[in-house]
Amino acid sequence: MNPYTLFVADIHLQPEPNHPINQAFENFLIEEAPKAQALYILGDLFEMWVGDDIGLEQYAPIISTLKLLTDNGLLIYAQYGNRDFLMREDFWHATGIQFLAEPTQVTLYQHTYLIMHGDNLCTDDKGYQRMRSILRNSLVQWLFLNLGRKRRLAIGQKMRCGSAQHSQNKSQAIMDVNSQAVCDLFKQYPHIEHIIHGHTHRPQHHLIEVDHITLHRWVLGDWQAVIDGPSTLLRVSASGPELIDYPY
Repeated sequence: MNPYTLFVADIHLQPEPNHPINQAFENFLIEEAPKAQALYILGDLFEMWVGDDIGLEQYAPIISTLKLLTDNGLLIYAQYGNRDFLMREDFWHATGIQFLAEPTQVTLYQHTYLIMHGDNLCTDDKGYQRMRSILRNSLVQWLFLNLGRKRRLAIGQKMRCGSAQHSQNKSQAIMDVNSQAVCDLFKQYPHIEHIIHGHTHRPQHHLIEVDHITLHRWVLGDWQAVIDGPSTLLRVSASGPELIDYPY
């Protein structure tokens, strides 16, 4: 097979090390990731990250595997999601993963892609966007990270439950990306033909017409799907992007 790069998102690793999602992603890291030239993780690697001091303990097996891969030369990049934006320097050092802001432009096999988690495109969900702006405030994050461990864990667990309820009470249309937001983003980056993102858990290749030009939006799947079937990730090669199911 020709050289390729892999993109994943919304793994939502659980604090329980034997959880099926954790086991599936561990297998992916050991068996599949090393075959790629690079691995991009577009947010929500973890279900909950309430500080490096806690997270590095909770997810120690995966942390060790990621470090082994990067030490052996695999390039791994990651962006923040809406569950793990509190990862800090200790995490990046412990794993060897390289942090990318969002959106970021990456050039692969002579084509440039715009990559992001994707939650900021869900502009119809006004309540979520208000909460996002509060939680991404640097002062709010500093105050939270300086709370005690038990308090942070309790708040994190409460937010997990609140997020699940939020998803149940709102329509899929509201929680999906806004088409105008996507068009506006393409217009901000007129040389970009492909956007890759996660967050919505609705994997698909969308064709979009902007100023009479056909553009592409690639949506990655979540890893909850591996419990009942395959997850959907993206493989990019010189032949272009391709959504594929894992396990294959």
